[in-house]
Amino acid sequence: MKKTVIILLILMNIVTVDASGNEPKYKIIANSNSDEDIETMYEIKDSLIKDYQQWVKSVDDVDQALADHQKNYNAKYYNGEYKIVLGEGKGKKLTGALKTSYCVTSKEIKKKSFLAELFS
Repeated sequence: MKKTVIILLILMNIVTVDASGNEPKYKIIANSNSDEDIETMYEIKDSLIKDYQQWVKSVDDVDQALADHQKNYNAKYYNGEYKIVLGEGKGKKLTGALKTSYCVTSKEIKKKSFLAELFS
């Protein structure tokens, strides 16, 4: 019995669990490398991000929401990747993560502590 418990404790320390959420990815492939097709690719990316934020509002299963909206962009959703091929798909590729918030700041965030201020 002791051997089993010791082995389980060792295995628990060796095995790590990745508890981070898996963000779905997108991949958009342009029809060709022409300026018009690349511009269209970026317009679709912007539209996809706006739509994604609407689709996943108050939704528990993000994967199901993306799978349900494949027809909107003539896309395929497989293995966490939302893939959109424009035309023949022989142009540039645009990839990224689908997020619900894209807020980014360049300012440094200063952490304040009530207890630290009280004793200083």
